[in-house]
Formats: sequence, C-alpha cells, structure tokens
Amino acid sequence: MRNTKIFPTLKFAGCVAAAAVILLLLDLMLYPCTYVRSDIHALTTEPDDVIILGTSNSRMGIDPKTMLKGTGQTGRNLANGGEYLCDSYYLLKLALEKGHPSTVILDVDPGYLVTEKEKGNNYLLFYHEFPFSAAKLSYCTAIMPQSDFRALLFPSYEYPLKSMLPRIPSNLRTKLSGDYSAGQFSTSNMVYHEDGFIERYPVAEENFPGWNPVLFEKDQVKKDNISYLRKIIHLCSENDIRLVTTTLPQPDRSLVSFPENYEAAWDYIGSFMQKNGVEYYNFNREYYDSFSHDVSCFVDYDGHMNGDSAEQFSALLGSMLFETKS
Repeated sequence: MRNTKIFPTLKFAGCVAAAAVILLLLDLMLYPCTYVRSDIHALTTEPDDVIILGTSNSRMGIDPKTMLKGTGQTGRNLANGGEYLCDSYYLLKLALEKGHPSTVILDVDPGYLVTEKEKGNNYLLFYHEFPFSAAKLSYCTAIMPQSDFRALLFPSYEYPLKSMLPRIPSNLRTKLSGDYSAGQFSTSNMVYHEDGFIERYPVAEENFPGWNPVLFEKDQVKKDNISYLRKIIHLCSENDIRLVTTTLPQPDRSLVSFPENYEAAWDYIGSFMQKNGVEYYNFNREYYDSFSHDVSCFVDYDGHMNGDSAEQFSALLGSMLFETKS
C-alpha cells in the first residue's frame, strides 16, 4: 500500500523536473543575448568608480573613458533605451552588492517621467539578466504585480519559437562559450565599446528617422517614476555616493518645436533637484552655451549624439565634474 502511494508522487515529481528542464533549455536556446547581458556581467565582475544610468541619450552621449581621462578612475555606461528609473534603481542596488561606486551620473529624460514602461520583451529586459541576489529578489517583488508571471519565470516565453529559430545556433554558441564581449553588438552604423558607450557614426539630417516626441506635461508625471527617483537619491545619500543628475543637449530644431513643454520640464526637474539638494546640469538651459546644439552634432531629433560630438561632450562633462590628476 505504501509503495502504491509513493509511485504517483515520484511520477509527478518526475514530470515537474522534466518540464523544468525543457523550459530551461528553451530559455537557453530562444532567449537572445542582449547588450544588457554584457552590461550586467561587467557590472558584477568588474566594479567601477563611476556608473552612468539613464536612457539611450546618455548611452550615446557619455564616453566614460574620455570623461574620466586623467582622473585615475574607471567608469561604466549602464544607460539604456527603455531604462526607467525603476530599472536604474535596481541596477544601482546590484552595483552596491558587488562594489561601491563613488559617483553616479543619472541622466533624467523628461519623457520618462510622464510615461510608464511598456509591456512586452523590454519590460523584463534588465531583470532577466540579474544574477541571483538580494537586488534581484527585491526587483522581482517590485515588478511582479505588473508582470505576466510566465514571462517573469521563463525569459523565453515572449520569444516565439518560429521567429527565434534562426538565432538558436548563435544564442547557444555565445552562451555556452561565455562570451560577454560588448563588441559583438557593433553594427554598420555604431561601435559598441567595452565600457558600455555606444559610438554612433554621423548621419546627414535628411537621413534622420521620423520624430514623434513624448512631450512633458506636469500633470502627467507618474508617481512611481518620482518615487524611484527619490529612492535613488536616498540610496546614494545613505551610501555616501555622489549623485550627479543631468539633462543632455537636444538639437535646437527640437527645442524650438515645443518650447513650452521643454521649459515646463526644465522648471520641474530643476526645482525637484534643488529641493532635494542634488547636483543638476541642464545643458538645454543653464548650461546651454557650453555645448553646441547644432543638428550636425546628432543622429536624430531625439538628441542622440554622433561619436565625435559625444567625445567632445564627455570631455566637457569630465572637466565640469572631476578634477584631473596630473
């Protein structure tokens, strides 16, 4: 009688184990190797003195190597398109588990204050690359209510087999070899540097992509975004980390298209940082004259810089923020 009861239990356990193995294999084969994978690996294995958080504007606008030249410090650009303040906060928590940055540069894009993260592949882009850690557990707790639990537990869920079949050999080869090099993400129009900086090649204005900006309106600011901004400020304060916030230059042609929205954004962000005692460098108003806003400096109207402009801007930012050591 006892054996009769044990057999169904073992059978059930075997089925669960088999299902888990199949799902893990699907994740291994189907979940793509993203640049975030490279970022997180570097963050957890090679702690840096300075980390850069924010959106794609700072990813393509701040070159850590140029910014920190002569300081004796190391830096890593962890900014990403689709990186909301929630993601930045948990990236910072993970950085603190693995090291202790002395400075955090956070680029605040007003469009990310008035919008919420879109559901889909990018919603869990950062979370899935986190190693098992206290930061990941708290990250999971924070995003679980808004997440599809299938995608939360199994990264490959949102990547259909049919569309991912051609990438399976590449995924397996990269993952099994342990290749985390950033250079694999370079393309014909950009170079992906090992410190996270993306160097974009110049683009003629007539080849700029279409532009549909997210306009700032004070009454549209999302409470969660501001809550995570406050958490970042608090986390830096309690860990004796210098927090520098910025708003990177935008092309003049963009600024003059919606002047009222931009001015409202600068007023809101500037006032918030002042009230919270945070350094803030707005290169579209207070520091407008320090860097060119000519359209030739950019690759689109969203404010993504080309490599030459980013190098010049990074040198400028370094001179403003850090004392060069001889």
